[in-house]
Amino acid sequence: MNTRSASPSALADLARHASAMTMQTIPDDVRLQARLCLLDTVGCMLAGTRTQEATLALACESEIPGECSATVVGTPHRRGWRGAMRVNGYLGDVLELNDLIGGHASIGTVAATLALAETLGATGVRTQEAIVRGIEVTTRVYGAVYPSLKRYTDMALVPVGIPSSIGVAAAAACMLDLDGEQTQSAMAIAAALAGWCPAEVIFGSGGTVKPMLFGAQPADTGATAAWYARAGMTGPTEILDSKTGYFSTVSNAGQWDAGAWEGRWALSEPRRKLHACCGYLHAPVDAMRRLIRQSGPTLDESRIEVRVAPYVADVVAKDRLPNSSNDARFHLQFCIALAASGADVILPEHSIDLEQQLQRADVQYAMRRIEVRPDPALTHYHQCEVRVTGANGQATSQAMSAPRGSPQAPLSEDDVIEKFLVLSRPVLGSERARRFADACLALEQVSNARDLIALLTPPIEGKS
Repeated sequence: MNTRSASPSALADLARHASAMTMQTIPDDVRLQARLCLLDTVGCMLAGTRTQEATLALACESEIPGECSATVVGTPHRRGWRGAMRVNGYLGDVLELNDLIGGHASIGTVAATLALAETLGATGVRTQEAIVRGIEVTTRVYGAVYPSLKRYTDMALVPVGIPSSIGVAAAAACMLDLDGEQTQSAMAIAAALAGWCPAEVIFGSGGTVKPMLFGAQPADTGATAAWYARAGMTGPTEILDSKTGYFSTVSNAGQWDAGAWEGRWALSEPRRKLHACCGYLHAPVDAMRRLIRQSGPTLDESRIEVRVAPYVADVVAKDRLPNSSNDARFHLQFCIALAASGADVILPEHSIDLEQQLQRADVQYAMRRIEVRPDPALTHYHQCEVRVTGANGQATSQAMSAPRGSPQAPLSEDDVIEKFLVLSRPVLGSERARRFADACLALEQVSNARDLIALLTPPIEGKS
């Protein structure tokens, strides 16, 4: 007996909404936030070129000259458009600085859209529409499951890769000018092909492949799915909301609520990163810093108790030292110790120079005094409580539900621009970084995205 209602599938509804996102229907504030997502994400990519991992990602892709090649940002290198897309996606995620809108919606969407825009010579208007569609679709899929996620110890996957792949497919469908039915097929195919994004790779012993899972793999999967749909291939249209679909797989009560998105835009509520570490750590770091400012910088014989949601504790509370730069970005005790030892912001250098950081006496001392407690009353990763108890038994505590960069405490436009300039200057130089920022913020006036992307190649010595 078929008990399914006559209402359209979640994918069909998403495809309809995506196809309706045009410059005529997208509000001004949403368009601005899309441009800031592009700027912020490119800044993360540029910063990623300074890591050791960057050489690994670049070496894995063969250089392909000609019209089908695309820019590896922040380098003089070009690769086939899919190879460039994968490398750029990897670079943008490696430092854990890319935004948290819809999980990690921007990194895959921007990586794919840039490669396609350059290859196709797309306008800035089309590029912006694609970015909006990709981020909005990703966020709406992710939002259907996030409030009721199963614990990672139950499902063993991180619910970011699949929504991001679907969102990238919507963005790529826009770049390829697919119609509504083809867009739906592209999204369905992407969901079918998406990697399962294992929790062990993200939060455990993931090696150096981890940054592939949030940016590179969804970008590749979504763009490939759009090309398949363009050729007439179709996919499983009920893969989200069937009894064996994505919602049932990752969530205890996941469901599609189209009405919840009427008149609402994810990009109006941006969630960006100030700290170069997993978003699960931002609230505890900010709570620790607020306590330090209130109580003074000396811990003495204090004990530090950190309460976080159980699913957060499952994956970022670790009873060992960080074993790699990537592991350090997902290590709650390490990042709390940095904050307790004076760091106002977790910087890329804190993980890149991990060996030096672990040799610091103040960091070692702080890590020994930290205890993490799962608290079932906390349900979101932006919720935490940090309690510091001194040798005399007196305790001070700080609850946190809105760390810097969250929708309740957003980074301003100037903050995002300054973050981009700080990340990009060492790679592009001050003048070129400023020129790209200005051009990016005027994206709707760009007639050919190739002119914009050309600014992301480091200048030849002696030239700007």
